[in-house]
Amino acid sequence: MEINWKDNMNEIGGAFMLTWVVGYGGVGVEWAVCLAVAWMAFAGAHLLPVVTWCHMLTGDLSDAEGNWMTNGMRLVAQVIGACLAIVLATEAGAIETGWAHTEMWIPDIADNLWVVLGMIAAGAVWWQIHTRCDSAWASGFAMMALAAVMTINGASEMGASITSSFDGMADTLVNWICDGLFVGVGALLGVKIDEQIGKMGASSEE
Repeated sequence: MEINWKDNMNEIGGAFMLTWVVGYGGVGVEWAVCLAVAWMAFAGAHLLPVVTWCHMLTGDLSDAEGNWMTNGMRLVAQVIGACLAIVLATEAGAIETGWAHTEMWIPDIADNLWVVLGMIAAGAVWWQIHTRCDSAWASGFAMMALAAVMTINGASEMGASITSSFDGMADTLVNWICDGLFVGVGALLGVKIDEQIGKMGASSEE
């Protein structure tokens, strides 16, 4: 597999910027502005695991190298960028962050069914906005609006776990994967619904 160093360096730089400027718990207008600026500055970078998962699940699912491996490297690069930002911001651990990992929620998925459905719905809605609008501002503010129903700081939480001597790594890793996966499934569902609507429209015009 040939590694695209430019894309991965953009992921590292963008994730570094997001984590360093607004922290691993950042949400709100400041975060949306930072995200939009980062998307424009690091052109083509995903920056957030949920975005990468959306690309993976709406891409060629049979392409192990071009889709899964390439996007997998982006996920790793995002965590590296977050780790570097946390090390800098905490002066290599000299400053207490107050970070505490979120417990793994997937074992209680039956109790969190509406949470999962919310993530899927958010993925479907956000991906349509992201792929239809040319503006990074539209995507950034749409992400901010949907932040309550999908985890957007997965890379930063992974970085915080790693730089905290792998505190809560098992829980954080499972959440990191599942949070992105459910949003990505929503993006795929949104694409399929849009395709069906397009076919229905074409049929009605014949």
